[in-house]
Amino acid sequence: MTENERQEHDALSAIGWELFDRRQAGLLDFDAFKSLLRRAIDAVGADNPDLEMFCHYARGEGWFDWMTKEIQQASSRHVA
Repeated sequence: MTENERQEHDALSAIGWELFDRRQAGLLDFDAFKSLLRRAIDAVGADNPDLEMFCHYARGEGWFDWMTKEIQQASSRHVA
């Protein structure tokens, strides 16, 4: 694992723990979900398969649809 890969992994792991902690505490609302997903995309890119960890937390109505659109849009912005 390169240094960059390790940094991305650590950043995504920290976001994942925050996602988990907010859910456990009952503080994971849609705004927090959006913020955490956007931070994760910024940290590791929209094409990182580890973003699937968000699928488990996309429980509110429309959350999953918003998430997939956000990832697709971010992917298209990063294609040269």
